[in-house]
Amino acid sequence: MNNTLRLATLIALVLTFCTLYGTAQNANYVKKYGHLLSVKSFLYNDEFTFRNKSTGLNYIPALHSGVGVGVWCKYFPFDVCYRQEVSPIGPDKNYNSVKSTDMQLRGYNRFFAGDIYIQRYSGFYESIEDRFHIKSREIGELPYNPDIKVSQFDMVGKYIFNNEEFSYKAGFTAGERQLVSQGSATVGAALYYLRIRSDSLLLKEQSCDLRSCNIGVNGGYAYNYIFGKHSTLFASGMIGLNASTSIFKGWVSDRIHLSPVFHFKGAYWLNYDKWSFGVTTTYNIIHHSLGDEMTVFVHTRRTEITVMRRIWVRTGSKDKTIQQNTL
Repeated sequence: MNNTLRLATLIALVLTFCTLYGTAQNANYVKKYGHLLSVKSFLYNDEFTFRNKSTGLNYIPALHSGVGVGVWCKYFPFDVCYRQEVSPIGPDKNYNSVKSTDMQLRGYNRFFAGDIYIQRYSGFYESIEDRFHIKSREIGELPYNPDIKVSQFDMVGKYIFNNEEFSYKAGFTAGERQLVSQGSATVGAALYYLRIRSDSLLLKEQSCDLRSCNIGVNGGYAYNYIFGKHSTLFASGMIGLNASTSIFKGWVSDRIHLSPVFHFKGAYWLNYDKWSFGVTTTYNIIHHSLGDEMTVFVHTRRTEITVMRRIWVRTGSKDKTIQQNTL
């Protein structure tokens, strides 16, 4: 685990350097808002599911929804958000006992797009079907496993080839404004760490503490489609190949497993100089090998409805900055 933390720290430093570094893009394709600070509020809906391939069972936490606020500053490389979960109300007391921690850091500039995901869930429902096919009964009626705890840490970075005319930041975070429809191929690397702890019968009818570490490369394509005067439609797809190893009771497996990974991001933004209104979604499929006894497919999805306000927007000459408090 110490080696994993060292590698994660190194990658975080590289992400910080890359997101701070950048030069001006072609002003005919990308517009800088010139703001010092932006704040946003949003409604979100999250989903996290993992499937034990050896048993065919799916483990599903309760559907997580809530509200959040976020801030971006010109002199800090990442967006920072705070989210407050709103627990669903139902007759089953277990339905409210699922606990989660879900955080994301984003750092995008002209050349580079980096994401860090930190997720922790405690308490899972058990089903032979995934969430999308549960129709006969409510999720709160499924068998509940309060002892299952899952931690996942992902770091994904990609280089943007068409960095003069295409803006990843404009497409997914509305931090800039894409003026003309453009796309770009991307290539990058990623680190994924998964830990599953349980006292129930996940592995050989005994308690378990399983960990998997994946390192891989990825490639894909991203595109901003501009229509109307203020609308931007963004889509980004990425596939990758990971090399993973498992850790069980302190022993590191001597077997390396190759597995695929898939990421998708989509967004729609309605942009004005000081306001942006948007819907964003991310969807990830990651394969983890936890030794010969257990193979896990992790599915995550996040959807946000966002209202963003830019503050201290620069107008006029480059040296003149005013704070605008009205529409």
